[in-house]
Amino acid sequence: MRITLKQLMIFEAVARSGQVARAAELVNLSAPATSMALAELEKQLDTRLFERVGNRLRLNAQGSLLLPLATEALQKVEQIEQLFSSPEATLSGTLNVAASSTIGNYLLAKSAVAFCQQFTSSMVDLNITNTQAVIKAVLEFSVEVGFIEGQCLDSRIKVEAWHKDKLLVFCHSAHPLAGQQVEPEQVRGQHWVMRESGSGTRDYFINAANMLDLQPIEKFSFSTPDAIKQAVRQGAGLAVLSELTLEKELNRKELAVIEVNGLTLARQFYRIRHKSRNPSALCDAFDHFSQRFLKIAP
Repeated sequence: MRITLKQLMIFEAVARSGQVARAAELVNLSAPATSMALAELEKQLDTRLFERVGNRLRLNAQGSLLLPLATEALQKVEQIEQLFSSPEATLSGTLNVAASSTIGNYLLAKSAVAFCQQFTSSMVDLNITNTQAVIKAVLEFSVEVGFIEGQCLDSRIKVEAWHKDKLLVFCHSAHPLAGQQVEPEQVRGQHWVMRESGSGTRDYFINAANMLDLQPIEKFSFSTPDAIKQAVRQGAGLAVLSELTLEKELNRKELAVIEVNGLTLARQFYRIRHKSRNPSALCDAFDHFSQRFLKIAP
């Protein structure tokens, strides 16, 4: 048995109007085509659905059983069409995103909340980790898009400039070098509190430090900016983090910046996607929304 939506639509139109000719107008078909479709439905169901009373068709007992079911089916189809034809339809569902620590905690977390508040049928599942783990998630297709602070050289991944950032060298506010502009030799061989292996911040700083032969001594290693800031407040050594993470502590004078001459710490954040995966409409919408919301530019 192959009942079609067209047959159900014609059946409902005849049931509501009581006339084939009128039903044909409602469904935009000829009267013969409407009559033929109705006859085919009755044949498939092996039962008559109407009784003729004068020049009108009136539902019989079988037809009365079918009408509410047909109406419900047609309404469900209409709901489906409306859902997926509306502009909001493509902005529903879950978007899986991975971001390295600074980007995730200080940029994308608030952007994701604002996006989901505006597009209430959507959800952004944000996994905050380090750069290498983000790259791995993109390669394994467990996330649709990633945002990283370090370099990605894997040929399978498309890398795009996303936002510029600046790293700051900082120390405890009572440190002898606090707030000073110093020469590289003044921080050479100092103890440092570093980000963990795989961190984009760590890799970028080490490369920049090696160019000036700073010879940083890793005293402690932590995976979160908060842990690093706490260690520095306790006098564990110098550290380097994004300026995004330090605003509160610098304003409170709990921490202080050290400017090292010749140490270039301006860096680029990147958006990454797998080359074999086209971005969904939801992904593109979140990307564009985030750039406007955060007022960022490559």
